[in-house]
Amino acid sequence: MSTSLAWKNLLHNKTRTAVGIAGVGFAVILIFMQMGFKGAIRKTATQIYDALEFDLMLRSPAYLHLTEPRYFPRARLYQAGSLPGVVKARPFYIGLTEWQAPMHGKPARELGPDDPEGQWRGTIVMGTDPKDPGFRRQELRRAAAILTDPRFTIVDTKSKPEYGPLRDGRFSEADIGVETALGKRRVKIVGLFELGTGMAANGACMTNPEGFVRACPWQAIDDVNFGLITLDDKTDPVHAQAMLRGLMGLGDGDDPHDDVEVLTRAEVNQREEYRWVVETPLGQIFTLGVWVALFVGVAIVYQVLSTDIENMMGEYATLKAIGYSNNYLTAVVLKQSVLLALVGFIPSLAVSRLLYYIVEQQSGMPMFMTWQIAVTVLLLSVAMCVISGLAALRKLFAADPADLF
Repeated sequence: MSTSLAWKNLLHNKTRTAVGIAGVGFAVILIFMQMGFKGAIRKTATQIYDALEFDLMLRSPAYLHLTEPRYFPRARLYQAGSLPGVVKARPFYIGLTEWQAPMHGKPARELGPDDPEGQWRGTIVMGTDPKDPGFRRQELRRAAAILTDPRFTIVDTKSKPEYGPLRDGRFSEADIGVETALGKRRVKIVGLFELGTGMAANGACMTNPEGFVRACPWQAIDDVNFGLITLDDKTDPVHAQAMLRGLMGLGDGDDPHDDVEVLTRAEVNQREEYRWVVETPLGQIFTLGVWVALFVGVAIVYQVLSTDIENMMGEYATLKAIGYSNNYLTAVVLKQSVLLALVGFIPSLAVSRLLYYIVEQQSGMPMFMTWQIAVTVLLLSVAMCVISGLAALRKLFAADPADLF
């Protein structure tokens, strides 16, 4: 009966209920967007790692983030390759260098101050062996296979328009054959790939290892950024990790004399996510945004419910007079709060999916509406409304049968 009464209370004043649903929906959309942005940071932080083929990774203990990975001696890869159970031990190079947006035949004197052509911008550059690219996805392996010359490069189609694509603000087949500069050396665009640029740059390209050294002359080819270790199906990564650490004579992970560390895929992703989501202000801003959205929702729903209770004080006093307890009336208000949350959540989910699509198309951020995000936001919206209902109960408890006379 309390559920039926709660529903009838909502329908009694449709205008006020519509305002409450709109308020809940607004707060829920805010939460959805903050959660989406936070999820995009998490996905963007690891998307390059997710594309690489490895069970274990070697990298420098001085690693900071994807575009400041530092390096370790290539000889460590040969050690790793000698361990039983290791199928492949491949070097992978990655860093940040400068890219000059192609000028497409325009003389420098014709370029205005806001013209992107000829401008230098930071870009991620990856170096991999074209004969055995270190990628899991076949389309990336096929794209990297054409990097047979150090002067060749392939460009990520998710690079931003300021990197100088010829048409429609996106690199396409029309850009193949265009020459430009990468790290002060001339290169030729020979192909395209689609991966994503990570958090530290708005553009990315790929070369072979010799081309990487041309683009990043401060690094020698025997200094490797990542060692991609692939194991056979019978070898457990955690066991192989311990064996590798013993083979290389590594300490407990904090030894300053270690020149390399061995990580599982889960550890790599966990550390990268932690850095961008927890340690950087960017992730903290979106976490704060979730709390702000919750506060806004609590305030709106509280006003709706408290006004509703105040307007129906006589009815609540009558229920008390005929024997209904405070517990029963509390259940009515809380169920009314949950109904507001559920009714407000459904249109908010549809609107948020549309906004996710628009943001991804306009910004390139990977905005995905996962079931985890949907369930989390639903639970938060219910909690938000229940908290508002609990706060509004003090007015309900003030209802006295004596008020009828």
